[in-house]
Amino acid sequence: MNTEHAEQSQILTIGKTPAQWVEIMATHGIEIPERTLREKANDTGAFFRLGRTMLITPAQIDAIFEEGQACRSKSTSVAPSSGSRAGSNTMADRSPVHTAKARERLLKLARGTG
Repeated sequence: MNTEHAEQSQILTIGKTPAQWVEIMATHGIEIPERTLREKANDTGAFFRLGRTMLITPAQIDAIFEEGQACRSKSTSVAPSSGSRAGSNTMADRSPVHTAKARERLLKLARGTG
């Protein structure tokens, strides 16, 4: 692989393996097993994979954390909501900007132009 192209690749430049992210999170006082991070990445689709290698970008780490927050923010009350805010306990969709960028990047990779 031409190193010039590798230096231009955002995935190779800022992407890290789950093991690297676990080390980084530990410096911030966040203890999480690598296996758990891999599972969360798989559940959310927030990762890039080539063969057995998984790379996660900072934006994808944010998406993994946001997905966890969205799951906890769902209403768990037994009593039905009423009033003007009734039915407002829905999860927000993923950012269209992130989705579009990810789709564009994957298409480039599939074409061999990225």
